Amino acid sequence: MHTQKVNTAAPESAEQCKKPLSMSQLLDLFCYIMACSQGQKQPAFFMPPQGGDLSVAVSEDGSQTVIVWTLDGWPLAASVPEANYLAVLSGIPE
Repeated sequence: MHTQKVNTAAPESAEQCKKPLSMSQLLDLFCYIMACSQGQKQPAFFMPPQGGDLSVAVSEDGSQTVIVWTLDGWPLAASVPEANYLAVLSGIPE
């Protein structure tokens, strides 16, 4: 898999100076979000916050994409679009 970080912050933001997550860090964060979101209410629709960071990993053959959203260094959500999987850290118990 290849990783890519897309910063949605304003161009003048200091957030753009951050280094992208390594593959290991991205997958660890994805697993953390997946585990911690269990037992939390999941939204029918997720709108990434403005100023958040989007980290993307794509498998070598392009068949799987792993996406992790963060805001100010805190994890928000993770997704595998091809599997219709989305996990959001809503903080709201089911």
